[in-house]
Amino acid sequence: MLCFASFIKANNISTSNISLTGQNTASNFTLIGFDINWENSWRTSTNESNYDGAWIFVKFRKNNTSLWQHATINYASTGTAAACGHTQAGGSTIQTPTDGKGVWMYRNADGFGTVNWTDNKLRWNYGVDGVLDNDSVEVRVFAVEMVYIPQGAFYLGSGGSETNRFRNGATDTYLNITSEAAITVGLAANNIFGYGNNNMSSGSIPAAYPKGYNAFWIMKHEISQQGYVDFLNTLDFSASSARNTGAFGGSHPNLTSSFPERAAESLSSDDILSWLDWSALRPFTEFEYEKACRGANITPLPNEYAWGNTTIVGTTGVQNDGTASEFFTNGNCNHAYVVNRAMRCGAQANLTSNRTQAGGSYYGVLEMSGNVYERAIAAGYADGRAFTGLHGDGNLNTTYTHNVTNWPAPTTGSGLTFRGGGYITPAGTDLGLSERSAASNTNNTRGVAYGGRGARTAQ
Repeated sequence: MLCFASFIKANNISTSNISLTGQNTASNFTLIGFDINWENSWRTSTNESNYDGAWIFVKFRKNNTSLWQHATINYASTGTAAACGHTQAGGSTIQTPTDGKGVWMYRNADGFGTVNWTDNKLRWNYGVDGVLDNDSVEVRVFAVEMVYIPQGAFYLGSGGSETNRFRNGATDTYLNITSEAAITVGLAANNIFGYGNNNMSSGSIPAAYPKGYNAFWIMKHEISQQGYVDFLNTLDFSASSARNTGAFGGSHPNLTSSFPERAAESLSSDDILSWLDWSALRPFTEFEYEKACRGANITPLPNEYAWGNTTIVGTTGVQNDGTASEFFTNGNCNHAYVVNRAMRCGAQANLTSNRTQAGGSYYGVLEMSGNVYERAIAAGYADGRAFTGLHGDGNLNTTYTHNVTNWPAPTTGSGLTFRGGGYITPAGTDLGLSERSAASNTNNTRGVAYGGRGARTAQ
């Protein structure tokens, strides 16, 4: 088996030195070697008690073909590196989920700063994927920065004046989510209700709908332009053309972005869900959005933003404009047409910035208020409540859209809602942590400042 490796860089994270070694023809597996690094990594055992990490997945194609496929990574026993036949760099943990669609990689002890982990290896069960022992293949190792959101109870809604905010029954205050059990919609205590019952039909939120109580991972940043270009370049020409927003230069399969570190925008529901399916992630729910922003057992502040207070200042004073080190000297939120474009993912955060300055959530997730609008699975209506948290399988259907059961139906956007606002959003609307003014939105358009991010259930 021969390997034609590819160097991959998306936003602030990169993989390099890709190799195939240790082929075992008896069991039809080989080892994929790679190095990985990213900045501003952390793990803490106090307060937030969480960590960042990377979701790593592999695409391959047989030589002289244009079909890129998703690689199956070995899973065994507890999913630890040793049990699965992987090799992890010192200071790191590699964990494999049961579906084998990729791995998580994160710090194994408390610490802060840049990680640079070399000589890692993943066991690829190539025989399962239809690759023969003597096939020549090219592999690409992709990585997405993620943040681990630990299990725990949290509050939904803020008790403020946000449009269509969640509330505790007839009482206009917040609701404590203490499990993943079904929640009745109604006016009784500990029922869920929408302010004025707007965008909240009767019935219940089913137990299978992810409530945010259980642990999950969510992308640290919005989908970057480079992350989206990587996706387009591994689709066939027809699929790439269908999913291309027209914002990228070059020609397929070598499309490029002039601003790879900026958040991708003008993405439709189909574009986002297809990208999530391709990367073996999933959409996040409205509940998970509020948990990732507010944190566990944190008393809500009325009308707060994702960074936990009501202080909001538009970003100004751009430095290193259009580069990988772009940042802004003033402000904490890209909104109200101040910059009038999407900014670099993570542009306001560094190792010395506090939560308000970085525009970060309780757990360190960035740009959850402002920059680009993000679509979450709606809790108010049946088409959103049907979502059961299934992950993408790495492959799209014949119409170049997702093929995952109980995800919002392709072409309609039904079951999704906007959360967090974008760079075109005025202060006081859509940007708030508990703001649900667009909770009934079902459009599938490529609107200005429409972006997205994904999640994955922890194991």
